[in-house]
Amino acid sequence: MRDRRAGRRWAVIVGGAVAGIGVCVLAAVVILSGVGASGEKGSGQVVGSGASDTTPTAKGERAAVPDSCTIIGDDLINKLAPNSERNVADNYQGDDQQNQCVWGAYAGDRKRQLTIELRAIAGAADQSPTDAARKTFTTERTADESGKALLAGQKLRDKIRLEGIGDEGYIVYSVDDKQGSGEAVGNVRLGNVLVTIHYSGSNKGDPLPSRDATGGATEVAKAVVTALNQG
Repeated sequence: MRDRRAGRRWAVIVGGAVAGIGVCVLAAVVILSGVGASGEKGSGQVVGSGASDTTPTAKGERAAVPDSCTIIGDDLINKLAPNSERNVADNYQGDDQQNQCVWGAYAGDRKRQLTIELRAIAGAADQSPTDAARKTFTTERTADESGKALLAGQKLRDKIRLEGIGDEGYIVYSVDDKQGSGEAVGNVRLGNVLVTIHYSGSNKGDPLPSRDATGGATEVAKAVVTALNQG
């Protein structure tokens, strides 16, 4: 699962470069700033506290997820990635159980990329959807917090655990000094749904600071979870 997610992130970056508008590497989740989450190196601090029709497989569980391109409002998108263009990742095989949307602003002094990915994790004969999602979440958190999921050139700078947003969540922040890019990757579990956010960018060639990147990812996570709870 981790290799597949990292591959998707790289594919989005390459797509931006081929389009001729990417002049720095802005990694996609994600993911993964604006609400004042601090980003002291190695802080490990805690921060934190929409939908289409779904058919629950159990209380609080989903068999499908809403459209990630419309799960949050344009006002938040414009705040975090002003003048960005929205694209459904063409190289991403989305369906009712998972989909991903990318907003990119690659020109000028303030480059930004925001990616939201929604996944409804299915269960197995001996495992409920929520248990399966919990296991996947733990595996991805271990990879992200250890730095194993980073792309070449990225260095892990911050690890943050989220509270009050979904059932459990975290954010990691990394920097690619050579490319002048800072990226926050956030992952939140709500029942059997995983919300993965990538928020990255640069300011006049300098990496997007941890405070801005992790704060923006936190704000997006809150908005997505609120929309899911209302759906």
